[in-house]
Amino acid sequence: MSCAISVLMPVLNGDFAHLREAISSILEQSFKDFEFLIVDDGSNQETKDFLANFAAKDERIVIITNPTNIGVGNSLNKGLESAAGRYVARHDADDVAHPSRLAKQFAYMEAHPDIVLSCTTVNHIDMQGNKIGGYPVSTDSDVLEAELLLNSRLCHPSLMFRTEAIRNNGGYPVTKSAQDYLLYLKSLKAGFKFGGLDEPLVDYRINTESITRKNRGKQLSTAQAGSYEHVTRLVGAIDQQAFERFWFFVATQGQSSLRISDLRILRPLLSYIQQNPAYYKAWKGSFRYVSRNALDLGFSFQKLMVAIYFRYFFNAQY
Repeated sequence: MSCAISVLMPVLNGDFAHLREAISSILEQSFKDFEFLIVDDGSNQETKDFLANFAAKDERIVIITNPTNIGVGNSLNKGLESAAGRYVARHDADDVAHPSRLAKQFAYMEAHPDIVLSCTTVNHIDMQGNKIGGYPVSTDSDVLEAELLLNSRLCHPSLMFRTEAIRNNGGYPVTKSAQDYLLYLKSLKAGFKFGGLDEPLVDYRINTESITRKNRGKQLSTAQAGSYEHVTRLVGAIDQQAFERFWFFVATQGQSSLRISDLRILRPLLSYIQQNPAYYKAWKGSFRYVSRNALDLGFSFQKLMVAIYFRYFFNAQY
């Protein structure tokens, strides 16, 4: 049966207290026209029983069971294939949706038919649910696109997208990590527009034991490869090794090395960013912060020259 929204949440075991809070936050939404697709990706029997107990109490919950673990990307695509909603709203098993999240995002998507994917500002919470910060989202589609140049600044559990558009574009890339970022890049390649609601509608739990954090190195490598392909579509051929050093320099906030010669090699990319107002707005502050931070972590002449370069090369005003 069709509905307005399919909420899509993959599950692989996890903390029952967090899982209960995550599920309840969807069931208690002010917006009611949704189905809740929970993809059990080969969880243990206790988790299966836990999910079945919730499903028995609310007919909006649909459990999709993977007999064995097939990974996040495949699980998301399995849920996407089953989705009956005009929109899909992503949700994670340890995060909390604010009561008006679905209503406000649905209204936004309905009012902006040109937008295919939207995200919201999020609160960061710790394992006990205490607020420890937050991350805003831009409301400017051009800036949102520019921000995806080197990595993702969009919180995946706050994502809502048009089901048919993403489904017809092949769904999620099937990789072991960085599925969200690669989906965004795939969407940009298809010409899809992004939108943002600068209102915190999701509490995003910072879990130091999460699979994402345990596989941080693999995730970074996957994202870097996706970013390189995206950058070459924008500015043409570019030296891969120089770009890789630059990408990791930015991603690690100056903890990895960047050569002075790389700046000359990457001048077409850096000039593209400098000359495009949306890209300049998205990256000026990051480049200057990262280069200063690298210098603070340990002085060297090379780091000083890199910091000076970003200080003056990215100093124009728009």
